[in-house]
Amino acid sequence: MSMHYEAFISYAHNDERWAKWLQRALERYRVPSNLNAQRSGGKPSPKRLHPIFRDRDEMASSSDLSASIRSALDCSHALIVVCSPAAAQSKWVGEEIRHFQATDRSARIFCLLVSGTTERGHPDCAFPPALLQSVDGDPLPDPLAADVTDKGDGKRDAMLRIAAGLLGVGIDDLKHRDAQRQLRLRGAVAMGSLAVTVLTVGFAIVAQLAREEADLRRGQAEGLISFMIGDLRSKLEPLSRLDLLEDVGDETMDYFTALGDAGTEQEVYSRAMAMRQIGEVRIRQGRLAGAQQAFEESRKIAESLFTSAPENNDYLYELSQAEYWVGLIALEQSQPEQTEASFTKYMEYTRQLLSREPENSAYQLELVYAYGNLVTVAIEARDPQRALEYSQQSVDLNQILLAAAPENLYLRHVLGGGYSWVGKSQLLLGHLEESETAYLTAFEGLAELHATGEDRVYSENYGQNAYHLGDVHLNQGHLTEAELYFGIAFQVFTELVALDPDNAIWRDDLVISARHQAEVLMLADRRTDARDLLEQAIADFKESVSTDSGELGFVVSLALAEQLLALLLLDDSPEQALELITQAQLRIIDVVDNATVRARVTITAGIVAETYGRILWQSGNEAAAIATWNRALELLQPQSGSELSQLAVARQLVFHLQGESAAALRATRLEEAGFDDPRFRLQP
Repeated sequence: MSMHYEAFISYAHNDERWAKWLQRALERYRVPSNLNAQRSGGKPSPKRLHPIFRDRDEMASSSDLSASIRSALDCSHALIVVCSPAAAQSKWVGEEIRHFQATDRSARIFCLLVSGTTERGHPDCAFPPALLQSVDGDPLPDPLAADVTDKGDGKRDAMLRIAAGLLGVGIDDLKHRDAQRQLRLRGAVAMGSLAVTVLTVGFAIVAQLAREEADLRRGQAEGLISFMIGDLRSKLEPLSRLDLLEDVGDETMDYFTALGDAGTEQEVYSRAMAMRQIGEVRIRQGRLAGAQQAFEESRKIAESLFTSAPENNDYLYELSQAEYWVGLIALEQSQPEQTEASFTKYMEYTRQLLSREPENSAYQLELVYAYGNLVTVAIEARDPQRALEYSQQSVDLNQILLAAAPENLYLRHVLGGGYSWVGKSQLLLGHLEESETAYLTAFEGLAELHATGEDRVYSENYGQNAYHLGDVHLNQGHLTEAELYFGIAFQVFTELVALDPDNAIWRDDLVISARHQAEVLMLADRRTDARDLLEQAIADFKESVSTDSGELGFVVSLALAEQLLALLLLDDSPEQALELITQAQLRIIDVVDNATVRARVTITAGIVAETYGRILWQSGNEAAAIATWNRALELLQPQSGSELSQLAVARQLVFHLQGESAAALRATRLEEAGFDDPRFRLQP
């Protein structure tokens, strides 16, 4: 039988994160070209360990392995078992091992220990019974496992141990040749090649430092770590390669773990920076809990350093950065008090730095950021006038800095963000034309930066501003202009996700853009195109982004996409539409009931509930529809600073519950603002 897969990864559902990591690490690993290894039958080793089969189904409803799983096992050169107490208890892991053993390939089974113990009979034994005894009950030799736990090999060496087994070579030989290859790599014409080359060389040196910690730690280690979290990171960030940035963080932290509590003051400072940068990567991966842990650890270390040396500006700066990120996590988790406390401290630290070095342009730029942070605080407090004042202060200071350095692209990028805040603030004030002007100013500046291709973050903000601008145009009833800008946003994020599928923020932006694009298609009566687009976007989003761990942005984006898809399905498949909108309703109500509600969550809850009630009504459940609309209307009661879309949804709910004349009384502010959004016109 043809061996289509290099390996089959067997794992319990609880260990899916490790299985995904291992699959990605092995498939991206480039086998050293000078490796003298051969497969059975005299076939040479592959250049890459690709493809690796990783089953994504739990097979909960099946009583036996599916035909596709058995076929994949039969077509795999090897079986890799992700070992943990959960795997030891998994029926399906055991079945997959037994099936593979039945083909007389027990020698081609490799183990990756991710948790638990290797001790037989222990309650937390990680090895499935099929690895410890034969079908007849005879004991088998203890399996050898690559170990990624704290006391084991570490992620890189564990992956290499598995790779060595798959290739049929000794681990020492593979590591030696791997290091040789990495050390031979030099600069390349493109920055991506340069970054990867420097990275791999850095990894080899760090590994050597870990082995020779006593002799090399003080001089070379400090310099190398500073390079990895400084110069190297600055080369990688414009590429937005999260996998490489994560590897930098992992290797750096492996070094700090080996160092333990020892280390110079410089190494402690480097640890604070490394933890912060690890948190930044985790945010973009959508791992908010892990990011929060990293940022809080960074803040703790920085506070200790600053307390011991309050005159040190570097320590104060690092403390300010950690405080900012703690505040951002609090914002994403809808914790307004913590958000305001952290962003206020960030402003205080920034002013301290400027009082020490008033002419320091880097500190002046931090003040620009600090004003921007306070814009978010004012918006969450439903104070758009204060938000506009802060955003204008941010823009004014930024323009002063840009006048002194007109060729600085990054300052132009930050200025675009400032104008976006002005646009948002004007929108909350009900000033649609002023909002459009500000967003357009931001868009035009960011379009120039996007065209340079120098930094993917420029493209990210360009795409985000495009869909904000499209939204404001649609608020004014400008369908053609809205379609143009939504199309730009969708194209930008489609390209960005193709470059880095692991970037959860880009995945979120893509589903937002897809929803906007689908709305325009629906308004143009191209419902089939809209449905196809949205179904694909939702499927990709669910597969790639964790939406069940409380990250509000992801939950809101998915609920809105599901709400629109339910409307598109309603005519042809009312039962499917009801099922989908019920799912969206449960998803968003869970957030509303368990969080201090942010404005975007409130509006989303209203939009979803309005559609949910409408579909319930059409299905004959009028009492449930009325109850749903009443709860939503109570949530959407107008407040100072309410968004126009919130008022429009509330008007629609009043229309359902009290009739057209009552709804007309809710239209005053919408009419004054020139709000004519076709998505919010009254629907019976």
